[in-house]
Amino acid sequence: MPIKCQIQFEPIGQEKFHALDRVVMGHAFQIHNSIGRFCDERIYQDELGLRCEDSGIPCLRETEIRAIHQDFSKSYFLDLVAGGGCIYELKAADSISPAHQNQLIHYLMLSGCHHGKLLNFRPRSVQSRFVSTTLNLGVRRTPRFTESDFDRFDPFALALRDTLSAILEDWGAHLDLNLYREALLHFTGGGENGVQPVALRSGGRMIGFQRMCLLNPDCAWHLSAMKTHLDSHEKHIRRLLHHTKLKQLHWINLNRNDILLRTIRNDSVTK
Repeated sequence: MPIKCQIQFEPIGQEKFHALDRVVMGHAFQIHNSIGRFCDERIYQDELGLRCEDSGIPCLRETEIRAIHQDFSKSYFLDLVAGGGCIYELKAADSISPAHQNQLIHYLMLSGCHHGKLLNFRPRSVQSRFVSTTLNLGVRRTPRFTESDFDRFDPFALALRDTLSAILEDWGAHLDLNLYREALLHFTGGGENGVQPVALRSGGRMIGFQRMCLLNPDCAWHLSAMKTHLDSHEKHIRRLLHHTKLKQLHWINLNRNDILLRTIRNDSVTK
């Protein structure tokens, strides 16, 4: 089973979510007014869960979801699941950031739920943001590969490509980039052991070591999730590669369902 959940989620519609959310937000404001804005996230999580349960809303805290592919597994824990299908992520930060929103979208896609909310208790008034997605696993399992510049004669490159394809078949696209990176490292280099220091030289002198994902001593791979400025991103990959003794680097860019595979060769070594 590619995604294993601790509970059976019950995705609900937007109207029902907002009806439930009005009650949850009432409790959130009361908590903010009673215990203030300087507590840890876990305190807000426990208190909000208890108050929701007292008002008749079933709540689960620290609900586990595991992303599984063959012998790789990674667990995530949802702060609060209310009503069986409304996911709340609680923060105690200066402000809600794009990273927080991406985290919640990641959880929605893993769980198959459509609606969730970010709550931040640290500001002077409770900060909140509604987050939703209509994407389902069927849509996310239809990636479009662009690999005209990919070295299909390199067995390491083909193994990397096949591993990525199998992962996307299990989990679909659009998930958090670090999940794909950890899984690829697991299958290509034995986890973080696949990240090795690579010597950088400039002007005939050593300038340091850069940690890179290696397939073998002559070849690295790089994973990104760029939606724009791909040319600039590639230019800087080439600049880095030029100062190493690596022969080539396989670049994977995940832009939702559009998957770019490109082999970048180090002209200073291969000439």
